[in-house]
Amino acid sequence: MGLRRAVLARNGLCVQVGDRYAVMPEEAMKVLFLTRYSQRGGSSRYMVHQYLPAYAQAGMTCTVAPLFDDRYFDFGVLDRPTGIGEIARHSLYYTRRVLLRLRALIDAHRYDLVVLEKELFPYVPYGFEEWLRRRGAKLVVLFDDATYAYYRQHPFPLVRLLCRGKIERIVRGATHVIVWNDHLAGYMRRLNPRVSVVNSGVDITRYPPKDYRAPRTTDRLVIGWIGTPNGFPYLRSLETVFAELAQQYPIELHVISSMAYSSAHVQVVNRTWSMQTEVQHLHDLDIGVMPLPNDEWTQGKSGVKAVQYLAVGVPAVCSPVGVARRLITHNVNGMLADHPTAWRCALTRLLDDPDLRERMGMAGRATVIQSYSTQSVAPRLVDILLQAGRSA
Repeated sequence: MGLRRAVLARNGLCVQVGDRYAVMPEEAMKVLFLTRYSQRGGSSRYMVHQYLPAYAQAGMTCTVAPLFDDRYFDFGVLDRPTGIGEIARHSLYYTRRVLLRLRALIDAHRYDLVVLEKELFPYVPYGFEEWLRRRGAKLVVLFDDATYAYYRQHPFPLVRLLCRGKIERIVRGATHVIVWNDHLAGYMRRLNPRVSVVNSGVDITRYPPKDYRAPRTTDRLVIGWIGTPNGFPYLRSLETVFAELAQQYPIELHVISSMAYSSAHVQVVNRTWSMQTEVQHLHDLDIGVMPLPNDEWTQGKSGVKAVQYLAVGVPAVCSPVGVARRLITHNVNGMLADHPTAWRCALTRLLDDPDLRERMGMAGRATVIQSYSTQSVAPRLVDILLQAGRSA
């Protein structure tokens, strides 16, 4: 029996009111999601918001209380590090959001389960999470990156001091921990045996396949990258490769982000990211790239940009780091490249062969449908939350 039909038979009608999803009757499990962002924030969108309908269908009454709402993204804070001056300029906003989060914590005892994205307050020492736990909250914590490494490597000594060991203490006290990466799981399981790994997922109905028979919108071959501006240094690692390829092929680089990227070696077309235009911009790509150095931070990444490329049938070339090792089967649904020569060879093969691009792209989409779509991932997440909510 399908997930929706099973729930309807067991619990009755599933209803949606605005951003709130609920299933009747009243004894449905009540879950509070304390996300960092509204749906505009990638991490919150891919870890929580896109699964809310599935949770509702499975018999949960879901309430989402983001720390930062949509207005936060109008400040452009993801385009640069957030400093004291930035916080001071928007002090009223930050104060209001902190107070709303504190109110949510006070009300948390009314819920059967509290699901937390990483931490309650960034840059604040451990303590609020312990208060929540001591009040009896069953706490499930979500991680899609190595937040512990971020704090360890932070350039400001005060941040390193205040948040030293914070993430580890959160993990130790959690009822359950969900991670989007095997590397994260290995680290977290040293702190808490109740750790589950799930794949990064995208809604396959929202990411239709690219039409390889449609007329091209440009005579140039398009290499593309999608992500936030803090990933630009990774993209810049390919500048010498782009310079060599630009001497041989009519290429352009499409960058889908919230900030403009510039290059001295290849023609760049900047596409401003939005949920409304994201898929069309992905369809414009011939090849998607995900370059990463191999370090503690990048090994913990969820690899969602590569999943996005594959979901729309665009072949991906990725560094063999973290999730990419499992997602990409070399020369089948994409290619792995660990040094400039390998990157140049992989991109050259795909630029030379449109049939190869289509075959790999469609193989990649099949991979996503089977293992990296919300449709394939949701049942596992539902099961984890239901079991955590029923635990003693």
